[in-house]
Amino acid sequence: NQRSAVVGEMLYKNSIDCFRKVVRNEGILGLYRGLGPQLVGVAPEKAIKLTVNDFMRSRLTSKDTGKIAFISEVIAGGTAGACQVIFTNPLEIVKIRLQVQGEILKEAVGATAPIVRRSALTIVKELGLLGLYKGASACLLRDIPFSAIYFSCYSHIKKDIFHEGERRLGMLDLLLAGALAGMPAAYLATPADVIKTRLQVVAKKGETVYTGLFDAARKIYKEEGFKAFFKGGPARVLRSSPQFGTTLMFYELIHRMVPFPGDEHGSPADRIRQQSRELSSQATLFHAEHALRILHNANYKFGSFSQQTAKPQSTS
Repeated sequence: NQRSAVVGEMLYKNSIDCFRKVVRNEGILGLYRGLGPQLVGVAPEKAIKLTVNDFMRSRLTSKDTGKIAFISEVIAGGTAGACQVIFTNPLEIVKIRLQVQGEILKEAVGATAPIVRRSALTIVKELGLLGLYKGASACLLRDIPFSAIYFSCYSHIKKDIFHEGERRLGMLDLLLAGALAGMPAAYLATPADVIKTRLQVVAKKGETVYTGLFDAARKIYKEEGFKAFFKGGPARVLRSSPQFGTTLMFYELIHRMVPFPGDEHGSPADRIRQQSRELSSQATLFHAEHALRILHNANYKFGSFSQQTAKPQSTS
């Protein structure tokens, strides 16, 4: 939840402290609360993000040079992040409310009316369609810069560090490139994730209530200081880095095996191999044409004795 129960009193000191308290209060299974919505929503979310990014990159890539400008990479990634929110926001709000139930149940110990743990379906029914998109503005504020940073870094790490285009990248290269790109993207998007979480979690008694994006940012800064915007930053890095590294590795490998319809550009390495094949084919055709021309223009009596062209030898 990344917030204190009472202003000035921290619920979790850091990520390690949060891990220990969750395990102590809820057991190992507490670490996997909200896994169901994640499994349901992560596939379409990633499909939209990766497909839109590739589509935008193909449209923004120069047809003459086969290269894409850095600002175009940022635009392509940001557009992909914006499109994924249609799936991201509903699964995020359900996941978060499932995860904080452990805190609510712990506080309800000894209460006269026992509190029953709710299922994901119950939470969806309570929220309704519009309620599932509560905090969508903060989700956009998080996912657009995340994807813009991530895909731009991923592309340049492959090209500048692993030298894509000069050689074919292996599984480990792709995994490391994706993991490294996820680190700055996840940490720099943490402030928006903190604001989104505060808006989507139901405030308990004694906690500050937020009415909107700017109201949440103002109250968090006033009550907890600037550092509060980066609560959970290391935990986000530890989650997002291997997650996106693995996702992009398998995506690239599948892309190689099953070329997408309308994929005109492909990776730099694939373009170089295609150009080499075309040049080799053109050279073969060039030699074949010349051989046919020589055979066509040659006299069919080449090498035979011609009476008309033979001149009589003069005698002295």
